[in-house]
Amino acid sequence: MTADMVSADEWLGEITAQARKSQSRVFSVSVPVNHPYTPQEVPEHLLAAAIEGVEGQGWQLDSVSTYGAALPTFVDPPYEPVPRFWALLIFRTTYRGRA
Repeated sequence: MTADMVSADEWLGEITAQARKSQSRVFSVSVPVNHPYTPQEVPEHLLAAAIEGVEGQGWQLDSVSTYGAALPTFVDPPYEPVPRFWALLIFRTTYRGRA
C-alpha cells in the first residue's frame, strides 16, 4: 500500500494494523520522503508517524534505506521527470519468545 492511494491518516492506520497482525519477525513499509501528495503533508512528519505507529505495535526499527527514480509528471507542461524518493523502513519484532 502506498500513501497516495488514501489519505495519510488512513494509510498510517492501515500500516499500523498490518504491523499489529503480522506473524513474521520482519516487517517493512515504504514511505514517501520528498513528495508529499497534498500541500499540508510534510514528508518528515509522515516518516516519523510511520515509525512511531509501527514501533507502537511491538516492532523495533532495524534499518532505513532510500530508493527512487525520476518519474514523469502529468500535471503541468513541460512534463519533465521529477525525482521521487521513498524510505524503506525495515522493522524487527521485539518479541523474544519461541516462534
